[in-house]
Amino acid sequence: MQDVEFSAHIGTTRTLATVLQKELPDLALLDFPVSDHVALEQIQAATLHATGSHVVLVSPDSSAELLRQAMRAGVRDILAAPMGASTVQYALDYVRERLAKHSQKPDVHGAILAFVPVKGGAGATFLATSLAYALSTQGKRVLVVDLNLYFGDAALFVSEHQPTSSVVDLARQTYRMDASLLDTSVLKARDNLHVLAAPPWPKQVEAVTPDALESILTLARSQYDFIVLDASRMLDAATVKALDMADKIYLTLQLSLPSIQNAKRVITVLQEYGYGLDKLRLVVNRYEKGGQVRLEELERVTQLKVSRSVPNSYETVSSSVNEGVPLIMLSARDPVARDLREWAQELSPVSVKPAGTKGWFRSLGVPGLRGSS
Repeated sequence: MQDVEFSAHIGTTRTLATVLQKELPDLALLDFPVSDHVALEQIQAATLHATGSHVVLVSPDSSAELLRQAMRAGVRDILAAPMGASTVQYALDYVRERLAKHSQKPDVHGAILAFVPVKGGAGATFLATSLAYALSTQGKRVLVVDLNLYFGDAALFVSEHQPTSSVVDLARQTYRMDASLLDTSVLKARDNLHVLAAPPWPKQVEAVTPDALESILTLARSQYDFIVLDASRMLDAATVKALDMADKIYLTLQLSLPSIQNAKRVITVLQEYGYGLDKLRLVVNRYEKGGQVRLEELERVTQLKVSRSVPNSYETVSSSVNEGVPLIMLSARDPVARDLREWAQELSPVSVKPAGTKGWFRSLGVPGLRGSS
Protein backbone atom coordinates (compact mmCIF):
# COMPACT_ATOMS: atom_id res chain seq x y z
CA MET A 1 0.00 0.00 0.00
CA GLN A 2 1.66 3.18 -1.19
CA ASP A 3 2.10 6.24 1.00
CA VAL A 4 1.18 4.26 4.14
CA GLU A 5 3.44 3.63 7.11
CA PHE A 6 2.59 0.78 9.48
CA SER A 7 3.67 0.02 13.02
CA ALA A 8 2.47 -2.81 15.25
CA HIS A 9 2.19 -2.89 19.04
CA ILE A 10 1.53 -5.82 21.35
CA GLY A 11 -0.12 -4.90 24.62
CA THR A 12 -3.43 -3.85 26.13
CA THR A 13 -5.61 -0.78 25.95
CA ARG A 14 -3.69 0.62 28.92
CA THR A 15 -0.84 1.46 26.53
CA LEU A 16 -3.09 3.00 23.86
CA ALA A 17 -2.79 6.55 25.20
CA THR A 18 0.99 6.40 25.07
CA VAL A 19 1.00 5.04 21.52
CA LEU A 20 -1.45 7.66 20.23
CA GLN A 21 0.38 10.54 21.87
CA LYS A 22 3.81 9.37 20.71
CA GLU A 23 3.08 8.31 17.13
CA LEU A 24 0.00 10.43 16.30
CA PRO A 25 -1.38 7.90 13.82
CA ASP A 26 -4.20 8.79 11.45
CA LEU A 27 -5.60 5.29 12.02
CA ALA A 28 -5.38 2.91 14.98
CA LEU A 29 -6.79 -0.61 14.49
CA LEU A 30 -7.41 -2.36 17.82
CA ASP A 31 -7.94 -6.10 18.12
CA PHE A 32 -10.92 -6.32 20.50
CA PRO A 33 -11.92 -10.00 20.89
CA VAL A 34 -14.07 -9.56 24.01
CA SER A 35 -16.27 -6.66 25.07
CA ASP A 36 -14.65 -5.11 28.14
CA HIS A 37 -16.07 -2.13 30.02
CA VAL A 38 -12.71 -1.25 31.60
CA ALA A 39 -10.98 -1.42 28.22
CA LEU A 40 -13.56 0.94 26.72
CA GLU A 41 -12.92 3.41 29.55
CA GLN A 42 -9.20 3.27 28.77
CA ILE A 43 -9.93 3.82 25.07
CA GLN A 44 -12.06 6.84 25.92
CA ALA A 45 -9.26 8.32 28.06
CA ALA A 46 -6.81 7.78 25.20
CA THR A 47 -8.97 9.27 22.44
CA LEU A 48 -9.79 12.29 24.59
CA HIS A 49 -6.25 13.58 24.05
CA ALA A 50 -5.73 12.27 20.50
CA THR A 51 -8.58 13.81 18.54
CA GLY A 52 -6.73 13.48 15.22
CA SER A 53 -6.50 9.68 15.41
CA HIS A 54 -9.23 7.54 13.91
CA VAL A 55 -9.71 4.57 16.28
CA VAL A 56 -11.37 1.45 14.85
CA LEU A 57 -12.11 -1.80 16.70
CA VAL A 58 -11.81 -5.21 15.06
CA SER A 59 -14.17 -7.50 16.95
CA PRO A 60 -16.35 -10.59 16.51
CA ASP A 61 -19.06 -8.72 18.44
CA SER A 62 -21.25 -6.80 15.98
CA SER A 63 -24.01 -5.94 18.45
CA ALA A 64 -25.65 -2.53 18.55
CA GLU A 65 -24.84 -2.33 22.26
CA LEU A 66 -21.09 -2.60 21.68
CA LEU A 67 -21.30 -0.04 18.86
CA ARG A 68 -23.14 2.36 21.16
CA GLN A 69 -20.59 1.93 23.97
CA ALA A 70 -17.65 2.16 21.58
CA MET A 71 -18.87 5.37 19.98
CA ARG A 72 -19.21 6.95 23.41
CA ALA A 73 -15.59 5.98 23.99
CA GLY A 74 -14.48 7.81 20.85
CA VAL A 75 -14.30 4.80 18.52
CA ARG A 76 -15.28 5.65 14.94
CA ASP A 77 -16.23 2.20 13.65
CA ILE A 78 -16.22 -1.55 14.39
CA LEU A 79 -15.05 -3.99 11.73
CA ALA A 80 -15.67 -7.72 11.71
CA ALA A 81 -12.94 -10.03 13.00
CA PRO A 82 -10.60 -11.62 12.11
CA MET A 83 -8.30 -8.84 10.95
CA GLY A 84 -6.98 -9.33 7.43
CA ALA A 85 -5.77 -7.37 4.42
CA SER A 86 -9.32 -6.47 3.40
CA THR A 87 -10.01 -5.12 6.90
CA VAL A 88 -6.98 -2.88 6.76
CA GLN A 89 -7.81 -1.70 3.24
CA TYR A 90 -11.38 -0.84 4.21
CA ALA A 91 -10.23 1.15 7.22
CA LEU A 92 -7.58 2.99 5.18
CA ASP A 93 -10.08 3.91 2.48
CA TYR A 94 -12.47 5.17 5.14
CA VAL A 95 -9.82 7.38 6.73
CA ARG A 96 -8.63 8.68 3.33
CA GLU A 97 -12.18 9.83 2.67
CA ARG A 98 -12.33 11.47 6.09
CA LEU A 99 -9.04 13.31 5.58
CA ALA A 100 -10.03 14.46 2.11
CA LYS A 101 -13.35 15.83 3.30
CA HIS A 102 -11.73 17.49 6.30
CA SER A 103 -9.26 19.32 4.04
CA GLN A 104 -11.99 20.69 1.80
CA LYS A 105 -13.89 23.84 2.65
CA PRO A 106 -17.62 23.24 2.99
CA ASP A 107 -19.38 24.45 -0.14
CA VAL A 108 -22.87 23.32 0.78
CA HIS A 109 -25.04 25.35 3.10
CA GLY A 110 -28.11 23.33 3.95
CA ALA A 111 -31.36 24.96 4.97
CA ILE A 112 -32.57 24.43 8.54
CA LEU A 113 -36.32 23.96 8.99
CA ALA A 114 -37.63 23.85 12.56
CA PHE A 115 -40.99 22.32 13.52
CA VAL A 116 -42.45 23.52 16.82
CA PRO A 117 -45.84 22.29 18.11
CA VAL A 118 -47.92 24.98 19.75
CA LYS A 119 -49.83 22.29 21.65
CA GLY A 120 -49.36 18.60 22.40
CA GLY A 121 -50.68 16.22 19.76
CA ALA A 122 -50.36 18.75 16.93
CA GLY A 123 -48.57 16.24 14.70
CA ALA A 124 -45.31 18.19 14.41
CA THR A 125 -43.13 15.07 14.44
CA PHE A 126 -45.19 13.43 11.72
CA LEU A 127 -45.00 16.51 9.51
CA ALA A 128 -41.29 17.05 10.15
CA THR A 129 -40.31 13.47 9.31
CA SER A 130 -42.75 13.18 6.40
CA LEU A 131 -41.55 16.41 4.80
CA ALA A 132 -37.97 15.24 5.32
CA TYR A 133 -38.75 12.03 3.46
CA ALA A 134 -40.48 13.95 0.67
CA LEU A 135 -37.38 16.12 0.24
CA SER A 136 -35.14 13.04 0.21
CA THR A 137 -37.12 11.52 -2.68
CA GLN A 138 -36.13 14.56 -4.75
CA GLY A 139 -32.48 13.64 -4.49
CA LYS A 140 -31.75 15.88 -1.52
CA ARG A 141 -29.65 14.75 1.43
CA VAL A 142 -31.80 15.33 4.50
CA LEU A 143 -31.06 15.05 8.21
CA VAL A 144 -33.76 14.98 10.88
CA VAL A 145 -32.53 16.12 14.31
CA ASP A 146 -34.78 15.07 17.18
CA LEU A 147 -34.58 17.80 19.82
CA ASN A 148 -37.27 16.30 22.02
CA LEU A 149 -34.51 15.10 24.30
CA TYR A 150 -36.70 13.57 26.98
CA PHE A 151 -39.24 11.57 24.99
CA GLY A 152 -38.40 12.04 21.32
CA ASP A 153 -39.38 9.30 18.87
CA ALA A 154 -38.80 10.81 15.41
CA ALA A 155 -36.79 7.78 14.27
CA LEU A 156 -39.83 5.53 14.70
CA PHE A 157 -41.74 7.51 12.07
CA VAL A 158 -39.35 6.63 9.24
CA SER A 159 -37.54 3.44 10.23
CA GLU A 160 -38.05 0.12 11.99
CA HIS A 161 -34.43 0.07 13.16
CA GLN A 162 -33.22 1.27 16.54
CA PRO A 163 -30.65 4.09 16.56
CA THR A 164 -27.25 3.16 17.97
CA SER A 165 -26.36 6.74 18.85
CA SER A 166 -28.13 9.96 19.76
CA VAL A 167 -27.79 13.72 19.72
CA VAL A 168 -26.62 13.48 23.34
CA ASP A 169 -23.81 11.08 22.41
CA LEU A 170 -22.68 13.39 19.62
CA ALA A 171 -22.91 16.50 21.80
CA ARG A 172 -20.55 14.87 24.31
CA GLN A 173 -17.93 14.49 21.56
CA THR A 174 -17.97 17.88 19.86
CA TYR A 175 -14.27 18.30 20.66
CA ARG A 176 -13.52 15.51 18.15
CA MET A 177 -16.46 16.02 15.81
CA ASP A 178 -16.05 15.87 12.07
CA ALA A 179 -18.02 14.61 9.09
CA SER A 180 -17.16 10.95 9.69
CA LEU A 181 -18.25 11.08 13.33
CA LEU A 182 -21.53 12.70 12.32
CA ASP A 183 -22.01 10.03 9.68
CA THR A 184 -21.51 7.20 12.18
CA SER A 185 -23.85 8.89 14.68
CA VAL A 186 -26.93 9.06 12.48
CA LEU A 187 -29.49 6.39 11.67
CA LYS A 188 -29.65 5.73 7.93
CA ALA A 189 -33.43 5.52 7.77
CA ARG A 190 -33.94 5.67 4.00
CA ASP A 191 -32.03 6.65 0.89
CA ASN A 192 -30.78 10.22 1.48
CA LEU A 193 -32.69 10.39 4.78
CA HIS A 194 -30.78 10.23 8.07
CA VAL A 195 -31.92 10.77 11.65
CA LEU A 196 -29.94 12.08 14.60
CA ALA A 197 -32.15 10.55 17.25
CA ALA A 198 -33.14 11.60 20.73
CA PRO A 199 -31.63 9.45 23.50
CA PRO A 200 -33.55 6.28 24.44
CA TRP A 201 -33.56 7.48 28.04
CA PRO A 202 -33.39 11.11 29.23
CA LYS A 203 -29.87 10.84 30.65
CA GLN A 204 -27.07 13.39 30.37
CA VAL A 205 -29.24 15.65 28.23
CA GLU A 206 -27.40 18.57 29.78
CA ALA A 207 -24.60 17.74 27.32
CA VAL A 208 -26.72 19.27 24.57
CA THR A 209 -25.61 22.83 25.27
CA PRO A 210 -26.15 25.76 22.90
CA ASP A 211 -22.50 25.60 21.85
CA ALA A 212 -22.61 21.85 21.23
CA LEU A 213 -25.81 22.13 19.22
CA GLU A 214 -24.37 25.01 17.19
CA SER A 215 -21.35 22.86 16.33
CA ILE A 216 -23.57 19.95 15.28
CA LEU A 217 -25.86 22.06 13.10
CA THR A 218 -22.99 24.00 11.54
CA LEU A 219 -21.35 20.74 10.49
CA ALA A 220 -24.70 19.32 9.34
CA ARG A 221 -25.18 22.34 7.06
CA SER A 222 -22.03 21.37 5.20
CA GLN A 223 -23.15 17.75 4.76
CA TYR A 224 -26.87 17.97 4.01
CA ASP A 225 -29.18 19.97 1.76
CA PHE A 226 -31.85 20.19 4.46
CA ILE A 227 -31.76 19.80 8.24
CA VAL A 228 -35.22 19.31 9.73
CA LEU A 229 -35.51 19.97 13.46
CA ASP A 230 -38.22 18.23 15.45
CA ALA A 231 -38.18 20.72 18.31
CA SER A 232 -39.98 21.02 21.61
CA ARG A 233 -42.09 24.04 22.56
CA MET A 234 -40.08 24.18 25.79
CA LEU A 235 -37.74 27.02 24.92
CA ASP A 236 -34.58 26.08 26.78
CA ALA A 237 -31.23 27.58 25.83
CA ALA A 238 -30.32 24.83 23.36
CA THR A 239 -33.68 24.99 21.58
CA VAL A 240 -33.40 28.77 21.29
CA LYS A 241 -29.96 28.36 19.71
CA ALA A 242 -31.43 25.91 17.19
CA LEU A 243 -34.27 28.31 16.39
CA ASP A 244 -31.73 31.12 15.99
CA MET A 245 -30.00 29.07 13.30
CA ALA A 246 -33.23 27.98 11.58
CA ASP A 247 -34.18 29.53 8.26
CA LYS A 248 -37.89 28.89 8.88
CA ILE A 249 -39.87 28.00 12.00
CA TYR A 250 -43.05 26.02 11.34
CA LEU A 251 -45.53 26.48 14.18
CA THR A 252 -47.75 23.42 13.97
CA LEU A 253 -51.27 23.14 15.33
CA GLN A 254 -54.71 21.70 14.80
CA LEU A 255 -57.59 24.08 14.31
CA SER A 256 -59.17 24.45 17.75
CA LEU A 257 -59.67 27.39 20.08
CA PRO A 258 -57.11 26.15 22.68
CA SER A 259 -54.55 25.69 19.90
CA ILE A 260 -55.21 29.17 18.54
CA GLN A 261 -54.70 30.70 21.97
CA ASN A 262 -51.48 28.71 22.41
CA ALA A 263 -50.30 29.80 18.98
CA LYS A 264 -50.80 33.43 19.98
CA ARG A 265 -48.75 32.89 23.15
CA VAL A 266 -45.94 31.08 21.34
CA ILE A 267 -45.73 33.75 18.65
CA THR A 268 -45.60 36.49 21.28
CA VAL A 269 -42.78 34.72 23.12
CA LEU A 270 -40.83 34.13 19.90
CA GLN A 271 -41.18 37.79 18.96
CA GLU A 272 -39.81 38.71 22.37
CA TYR A 273 -36.80 36.54 21.53
CA GLY A 274 -36.30 38.67 18.44
CA TYR A 275 -37.81 36.46 15.74
CA GLY A 276 -39.62 38.42 13.07
CA LEU A 277 -42.91 37.28 11.59
CA ASP A 278 -41.11 36.71 8.29
CA LYS A 279 -39.32 33.74 9.88
CA LEU A 280 -42.46 32.17 11.35
CA ARG A 281 -44.87 29.95 9.44
CA LEU A 282 -48.26 28.69 10.60
CA VAL A 283 -49.05 25.10 9.60
CA VAL A 284 -52.52 23.72 10.28
CA ASN A 285 -52.54 19.93 10.50
CA ARG A 286 -55.61 17.70 9.99
CA TYR A 287 -57.49 20.58 8.38
CA GLU A 288 -61.11 20.03 7.35
CA LYS A 289 -63.06 22.59 5.40
CA GLY A 290 -66.30 23.69 6.97
CA GLY A 291 -65.17 23.05 10.53
CA GLN A 292 -66.37 25.01 13.53
CA VAL A 293 -63.17 27.06 13.66
CA ARG A 294 -62.07 28.83 10.51
CA LEU A 295 -58.60 29.66 9.24
CA GLU A 296 -59.54 33.33 9.22
CA GLU A 297 -60.01 33.24 13.00
CA LEU A 298 -56.52 31.81 13.47
CA GLU A 299 -55.01 34.50 11.25
CA ARG A 300 -56.94 37.26 13.01
CA VAL A 301 -55.79 36.21 16.49
CA THR A 302 -52.16 35.54 15.57
CA GLN A 303 -51.75 38.32 12.99
CA LEU A 304 -49.98 35.74 10.85
CA LYS A 305 -51.09 34.19 7.58
CA VAL A 306 -51.46 30.41 7.41
CA SER A 307 -48.56 29.08 5.38
CA ARG A 308 -49.96 25.60 4.84
CA SER A 309 -53.02 23.56 5.72
CA VAL A 310 -52.50 19.80 5.62
CA PRO A 311 -55.71 17.80 5.06
CA ASN A 312 -57.08 15.25 7.49
CA SER A 313 -56.43 11.62 6.58
CA TYR A 314 -56.49 10.02 9.99
CA GLU A 315 -56.54 6.31 9.14
CA THR A 316 -53.77 6.43 6.55
CA VAL A 317 -51.57 8.66 8.67
CA SER A 318 -52.10 6.36 11.67
CA SER A 319 -51.04 3.37 9.58
CA SER A 320 -47.92 5.23 8.47
CA VAL A 321 -46.97 6.09 12.05
CA ASN A 322 -47.72 2.63 13.44
CA GLU A 323 -45.74 0.86 10.70
CA GLY A 324 -42.82 3.30 10.71
CA VAL A 325 -43.21 3.74 6.96
CA PRO A 326 -43.31 7.25 5.43
CA LEU A 327 -46.79 8.10 4.20
CA ILE A 328 -45.62 8.87 0.66
CA MET A 329 -44.17 5.37 0.44
CA LEU A 330 -47.20 3.73 2.05
CA SER A 331 -49.95 5.52 0.12
CA ALA A 332 -48.67 7.81 -2.61
CA ARG A 333 -52.15 8.91 -3.73
CA ASP A 334 -53.34 9.95 -0.28
CA PRO A 335 -54.25 13.68 -0.09
CA VAL A 336 -51.68 14.22 2.69
CA ALA A 337 -48.99 12.53 0.59
CA ARG A 338 -49.80 14.80 -2.35
CA ASP A 339 -49.63 17.86 -0.11
CA LEU A 340 -46.24 16.79 1.27
CA ARG A 341 -44.84 16.34 -2.22
CA GLU A 342 -46.08 19.81 -3.21
CA TRP A 343 -44.54 21.26 -0.05
CA ALA A 344 -41.19 19.64 -0.82
CA GLN A 345 -41.34 20.86 -4.40
CA GLU A 346 -41.93 24.43 -3.22
CA LEU A 347 -38.90 24.21 -0.92
CA SER A 348 -36.71 22.54 -3.51
CA PRO A 349 -38.14 23.16 -6.98
CA VAL A 350 -35.15 21.78 -8.87
CA SER A 351 -34.72 18.02 -8.62
CA VAL A 352 -31.03 17.10 -8.39
CA LYS A 353 -29.76 13.59 -9.01
CA PRO A 354 -27.64 12.55 -6.02
CA ALA A 355 -23.97 12.24 -6.87
CA GLY A 356 -22.55 8.73 -6.65
CA THR A 357 -20.24 8.14 -3.70
CA LYS A 358 -18.86 4.66 -4.41
CA GLY A 359 -15.14 4.78 -4.79
CA TRP A 360 -14.80 8.49 -5.51
CA PHE A 361 -12.10 9.01 -2.89
CA ARG A 362 -9.83 6.43 -4.48
CA SER A 363 -8.83 9.00 -7.07
CA LEU A 364 -7.90 11.68 -4.54
CA GLY A 365 -4.51 10.17 -3.67
CA VAL A 366 -4.27 11.58 -0.16
CA PRO A 367 -0.58 11.33 0.76
CA GLY A 368 1.10 10.82 4.09
CA LEU A 369 -1.43 8.45 5.70
CA ARG A 370 0.02 6.73 8.73
CA GLY A 371 -1.34 3.60 10.39
CA SER A 372 -0.91 1.90 13.73
CA SER A 373 -2.20 -1.51 14.73
